[in-house]
Amino acid sequence: MRNFLAVMIFLLTVGLVSADGFIYTYSSITGNGDDVLILIEWTPTMIDPLCAPRPCCYNEVPADCCHYIVFYANTSGVYYVRYVYSPATFSSENGTYLLIGNVIYRAYNGCFQKLGGVIGKVKFAFPYIAAKTSRELSIYYIDGNMSRVGSVKVSPQCTFDLSSKNLIVSCPNGTKMFNLSPVGIFEVPSVSTWEFMKSKRPSMGEGRLENGTLVFSNGTEVYRISAGEFLPYLYDGRELKLLTGVFMNDYLLILPPVMSYAYCVDNGTFESSLGFSSFISKSGFVLYDFKLDDFKPVYAFLYNGSLRAVPLFLPTGSYFRPLAMNVTIRKSCLYRTKLTQTETSPQGTNSTAETRNRICGPGMVILLSLLFMRKR
Repeated sequence: MRNFLAVMIFLLTVGLVSADGFIYTYSSITGNGDDVLILIEWTPTMIDPLCAPRPCCYNEVPADCCHYIVFYANTSGVYYVRYVYSPATFSSENGTYLLIGNVIYRAYNGCFQKLGGVIGKVKFAFPYIAAKTSRELSIYYIDGNMSRVGSVKVSPQCTFDLSSKNLIVSCPNGTKMFNLSPVGIFEVPSVSTWEFMKSKRPSMGEGRLENGTLVFSNGTEVYRISAGEFLPYLYDGRELKLLTGVFMNDYLLILPPVMSYAYCVDNGTFESSLGFSSFISKSGFVLYDFKLDDFKPVYAFLYNGSLRAVPLFLPTGSYFRPLAMNVTIRKSCLYRTKLTQTETSPQGTNSTAETRNRICGPGMVILLSLLFMRKR
């Protein structure tokens, strides 16, 4: 047993040390009103062993899987939630929901609230959560609050599937089907349709440069912002055309490009590349010979008449250090139309309101092929 643990620790250590870069991309941007959850899939990478004996061949493969940086944004700022494994999000008229492990959170009108937790193996199909233990399968209804609406006796061998309207439980002694409602679950002889509610997502648009002005449009609204205001926060001016504008009710959230980094040392020679890519169009560019010491904070921006830069994180080579303020998780919320700046804002003061210009009202394979081309 002691030898086994030693081997496992060695393998885990080797895996961490061998990671020599990262890729991050947006997995989900989900929200409604002025509340939005951003899931960034962060993947540490290492050089493919098949590259041997050619080190620095830039054939990158994942060194880790399925971990996400979760950010929450509202009119007052962008906040760090957690770095987690396989979260799930959903947005409806009554809130934007986040499932982390067995705990469900709700963001609504500027308040981030923990609704509650469940025990057992979990599946989430809004507006229901199913949680299975060895003896019981419990169903919870989500609608601003979380309430248990029914349960089914099961054995450890039973499996289950969940949709937005139905539940199917398969056990060695047979299969049972149920209709789901906010007031209970009801066994039925068959399920005619298998449906999932569609999550609400804000509209998005890529930045477009026009005579020194960065323009974001979603076909209905247009924001015009001086490009020079962004430049102190970017690695390279070419990032301007790779920024993504997320159109919320009362502000524009502007997210940085997708990034990818790879480096290695071969016989004392350092080789590296830092790539940038648009989340929308996938276009991008590469900076070569980028040193670890050259990393600086990655920023998002909020615009509602004036531009505010919010640091998200600092890349550290293979991983990152969060820089955004931690989100305040509340037990309950008083839902007002807007929160005061002192309650949630990392800035401490309100931005000056100015007139804005408005008109009425995973690509990872592509990314790798673009960003890890060997410098010729």
